[in-house]
Amino acid sequence: MSAPPDSSIPPVSRDFVGVPLAVLFASGEEINAAKNEDREHLVTTSAPLVSDDDAYLVVPDDIGDEIVDILADGDLELLNETFRDSLLVSGGLTREAGVVRLLIDGALSPQDAFREAMPYAQQVSVGGDSDPVQFANRMNHCQCTMLSAFLDDEGLDAMLRAESYVGMSWRMGSGISPDLVVSPTYAYSRRLPDGAIGVEFALFVEEDDLIALMRPARFTPS
Repeated sequence: MSAPPDSSIPPVSRDFVGVPLAVLFASGEEINAAKNEDREHLVTTSAPLVSDDDAYLVVPDDIGDEIVDILADGDLELLNETFRDSLLVSGGLTREAGVVRLLIDGALSPQDAFREAMPYAQQVSVGGDSDPVQFANRMNHCQCTMLSAFLDDEGLDAMLRAESYVGMSWRMGSGISPDLVVSPTYAYSRRLPDGAIGVEFALFVEEDDLIALMRPARFTPS
């Protein structure tokens, strides 16, 4: 069952929970201006990936696609710097004279979202009769790519064993044609004070598109 809305959580934070976020790039100056000024838009520097939910993660373009390498290398320090310097935006894309602008209805830094106790989109039991990997992969908000998935057994096991984990959460299995080029899914998780595992962030990679999830799941012992 999805976590119910919590009136103590700022509404703008709730807007990004359980929502696939199209990842866009923009200059650090544009992102900082959107954070610190009353800006109605920011200019993107990447080909626009249009979000069905009007929800975006805007990453500094000096990081860009390297966010994939940061997760693949398990570099939590650089990942936290990325969260600090990026921006969550709800809004729509416009294009005029070759310039792509992201109109800003609401915005929040990922770092602030974590500080404001952003809830987890789904609670998943581990150790009961049901398979937590299958259950997690069938969650609606994880159906955001054509071929990849959120978790495999190895990815979940790595998360359950570690105090914090950054790395692959899903990799291409035997059920996918070898003629298809399918990239892994990456995730960052941490052990919570009650012993549960909170997945703080997941990144799906499909062709040239990146789709992110903020706090997609919390795994609890049954």
